[in-house]
Parts: sequence; C-alpha cells; structure tokens
Amino acid sequence: MSAIGNVLDEHERRVAAITAIAIEVGALVLSESAGEPTSTVNPNAEKLVYAKAFRAWADGAIEGIAEDIFETVGEVLDA
Repeated sequence: MSAIGNVLDEHERRVAAITAIAIEVGALVLSESAGEPTSTVNPNAEKLVYAKAFRAWADGAIEGIAEDIFETVGEVLDA
C-alpha cells in the first residue's frame, strides 16, 4: 500500500474511533433520518470527547500525533 493510502487508512481509523467515543459520551447521536451522527451541541460532552480521545491516544489505541487527535475531534464534532 502506498504512503498516501496508509495515511488515509490511519485517518479513517482515527475518525471511526473518535466517532465511537463521541457517541458513547453523548456528544453525537445517530440520526435515523439522516443515517449519520449529528451533534447534540453539549459542551460538557464535547470536553469528554477530547479527554477520552487523548486518553485513548496516550494508551496507544489511536494512532497519530497530538495535532492529529485534536483536529480529528474537531472534524468529528463538526459533523
């Protein structure tokens, strides 16, 4: 697989993991009508997403650098 493919796969895994965290803490809900997660606009839940995502990163469960985690959380929460 090419280097670009590896980067894209890593990003997709990061998005999936952080989306799961966001749903778990209530920052996102699955919208049956849209078929996609939507924001609950809950600032406390959003803080938990950042905390849990960085904890998962520190534990080695999510790949990337700190900036990748921060940017991906923002991307997921803007959904």
